[in-house]
Amino acid sequence: MIFSGIPKVYTMRRQCLLLLLHSTTLRRSRFSSIALTTILALCVISFVHVFLFPLYDVDQSKKSPTKNFYDFEQSQLCLNSVNNVKHRRTSSWKRLRCPRYGIVTIMQGGRLGNQMWEYASVWALARRTGLEPYVPRCIHVKLEQIFEQLSVPNYEEIGDCPIDLARFVRSVDAWNYTNQSIVLPRYSTHPDVVLTWVQDIIQEFTFKRRFQVKSQNVLRLAAATSYTKKPKASSSGTTDLVYVGIHVRRTDYIGYLWRKHAARPASPAFFHTAMDIFEGRYERVLFVVVSDDPAWCHDNLNMRPNVFVSSRTIPNAPALDLAILASCNHSIFDYGTFGIWGAILAGGDTIYFNLTKHSSARVGRLLSNWTPLN
Repeated sequence: MIFSGIPKVYTMRRQCLLLLLHSTTLRRSRFSSIALTTILALCVISFVHVFLFPLYDVDQSKKSPTKNFYDFEQSQLCLNSVNNVKHRRTSSWKRLRCPRYGIVTIMQGGRLGNQMWEYASVWALARRTGLEPYVPRCIHVKLEQIFEQLSVPNYEEIGDCPIDLARFVRSVDAWNYTNQSIVLPRYSTHPDVVLTWVQDIIQEFTFKRRFQVKSQNVLRLAAATSYTKKPKASSSGTTDLVYVGIHVRRTDYIGYLWRKHAARPASPAFFHTAMDIFEGRYERVLFVVVSDDPAWCHDNLNMRPNVFVSSRTIPNAPALDLAILASCNHSIFDYGTFGIWGAILAGGDTIYFNLTKHSSARVGRLLSNWTPLN
């Protein structure tokens, strides 16, 4: 729980009942009426204290170790990965200034695609509300290894600032005034807010140069080895070859699809139909496939001469796969936050597997160049 606990109501009630029972033994004494009246008064005062003043209990620092934003980050926002992000009370902990009003932050959950949504949700809701955005370092440290210059600061800037957990709410709908802070739950996605500034979020997630170079090398290798027709060069010196990135999500996601959506994974027919659509739109198309199951892709998608599977048996690093997808002109993907971000960053036409209650469908309804396909 994010908020410190209310006093133990049931324990207090039990104690009052025990005192009342014990008071029956005092009835033979001349002080019995006085004792009984005193016990009843104490019980009434205790219950008024609980229900009318639930936050005015004991010193919160004694009930919870959460005293500042660093404690909050360690105990509430980050999963086990926070153990690798140590609190540094050195000159890098500058404490430039503590937030004057509320902030927007989030709890960390999931892998790269999820954490991009978590970061983007904080970034966008801060724009919408005017609150200051901060992401936990367990998210920031992973993303800053991939992207060039992230604008949302992490908790290193406010870690030593005191925190008032009573002013935190869990959603923007519950947020009422600027002194309140918003802490979003794990796996949050807010595409309706994030995609209001779609070009800005694409700019926010600019890959570091080493990933840009590696992804371009992969595309050049794909063009050299997988396309039988030499592409024509335009007057500007570039080729007219159209790159379509394909993301195939399988492995552990197959079980999740069945548990969450009672759906089976996308079949090879889905991908071949989507490829046929792009081949009908463009004269020279090269499909570049990334996946967590490259062996399946070699067996089911690689029979076309213009398909290049970027790895043989062992998947690439997720950051490289995402950079490859972002470097393509258009996109095909089945499901999952990773494929969604690959298509958003590519910015072209997108064909995605039609799961009506999946987050991809929410994004597809917001972007006019996205098309669902069964």
